[in-house]
Amino acid sequence: MHVVHSWESLTIAEQTLMRRAISGYSLAGTVQNYGVALRWAAVADAPPPRSYTEDEQRALVPRLATVALDLAERGLLTVHEGESYRAVPPVPVAGQKLVEVVTDPISWLWSPRPRRHFSLTAPQAVGERWFDGAHPTADTSALPTWDELSVEEREILVCAAEFSGMLTGAFGIWEDPPADLGTAERLAWVDRQVAPLLPFVREGWIEVQHCPDEDSDAFTVIPLEDLRTALADPAIRYEGDEWGIGVGCLFTYAGLAVWRGGWGDEWGRRLDFE
Repeated sequence: MHVVHSWESLTIAEQTLMRRAISGYSLAGTVQNYGVALRWAAVADAPPPRSYTEDEQRALVPRLATVALDLAERGLLTVHEGESYRAVPPVPVAGQKLVEVVTDPISWLWSPRPRRHFSLTAPQAVGERWFDGAHPTADTSALPTWDELSVEEREILVCAAEFSGMLTGAFGIWEDPPADLGTAERLAWVDRQVAPLLPFVREGWIEVQHCPDEDSDAFTVIPLEDLRTALADPAIRYEGDEWGIGVGCLFTYAGLAVWRGGWGDEWGRRLDFE
């Protein structure tokens, strides 16, 4: 097995695949992760602040398939078929079948009801070697402690750390403005609600996204300067009952480093104590 010298020497495509492999995540959705990583790294060919379309994802599959096959050949990752939470353990995919799987765009596209499930894993030695690179921490000694944060700030941080990460919509952490508010009153109401979020977005630790459809992984990034008007729009907030529609938030890689460096540990210890 060949392991390169450092995490930093990996390309963004390699880092994206290895980050998912170390965490045992699915192959589906990796193209979108790759686009986000390019954008957060501010590279020249980074996509705009939105998700890739299906056609854009399909166009990138050959490039990522070549990287995946190279990493697999070097013993750095393995593709498995099957869901880890099922009674039957996932089965490794190798040889010609591996080539067929990773060159098929369907394997890379997220779907709410996939007919086949493929996951990525990394050998224990690889995971141990690169874990700190894939999951770095930041020095948080100059930041407020968990107890010094407001309740609203803590709720936003936990929301960003969770799988769904929804701020609005049926499963969001925020209440919708009262229906009888006028335009000015509604904006003032939204201003109070988003105030605890703004510093995290301004620091580049949290990204806010509008997710318009529960049956796709499409999203549009809402920039800091547009948050107020976007969250005052009922159509963007979404007031229906479907999961995953509305406005969500997630940690950037920089935000995750801060979360792991302090607040996340404090929150975890508090949960263990309770």
